[in-house]
Amino acid sequence: MAKVAASERDAFYESRRTALTETAVRLWAERGFDATSVAAIAEAAGMSKGTFYLYFRSKQALLEDVLRRYTLLPSIRSMVEDLADRSLDEAVHTFVREAWRHLAEHRHLLLLALRELPTHLEHLHEALEHVFVPGNRLIAAYLEERLGAERAEEISLVIAGRGLIGMVVLLFLSQEILGIGRFLPVAEEKIPTTIAEVFLHGVTGTGAKVTR
Repeated sequence: MAKVAASERDAFYESRRTALTETAVRLWAERGFDATSVAAIAEAAGMSKGTFYLYFRSKQALLEDVLRRYTLLPSIRSMVEDLADRSLDEAVHTFVREAWRHLAEHRHLLLLALRELPTHLEHLHEALEHVFVPGNRLIAAYLEERLGAERAEEISLVIAGRGLIGMVVLLFLSQEILGIGRFLPVAEEKIPTTIAEVFLHGVTGTGAKVTR
């Protein structure tokens, strides 16, 4: 029997883990975390319960992998690593566009969070520790590098970074998940642009004339 290349084995292993995580997010959003068994996840992913444990030691371990894969943290890392040579304006606009796209692709994760976090504080603490805090630190450090230490003394760049993340997430929730967009429609491409411009320049814009 021909040997399978290590790269092929790794790709197969990762594809199976991905199938389980994507299936889990969908089922948890539909049924709830506690009500969805390992067996149900495995069956919906086309695997046996025993096969599930070849990839994850528990349902909790699967949840941790979901947080690692599908939250905004990868997008934040990408902004810091890949956009370092671009202007602050371009970097923020790119980040907001990519973050909005990411949330749209993984809306089940937001539905899961809305359903589960109020009654699972331990999961909220994990999300804060492993996702929001690292993401907040990355953006704050990026802003300090671009704006300088003097600006960091004037305002809290930690709060500024959290505000950027919060604007993206909360506006996506209200617009796309809670359905406010049906009553106050806004062109899809205008939303990320507006978020980035308000973060960078405020509502009035740089040098804009304000009338009373």
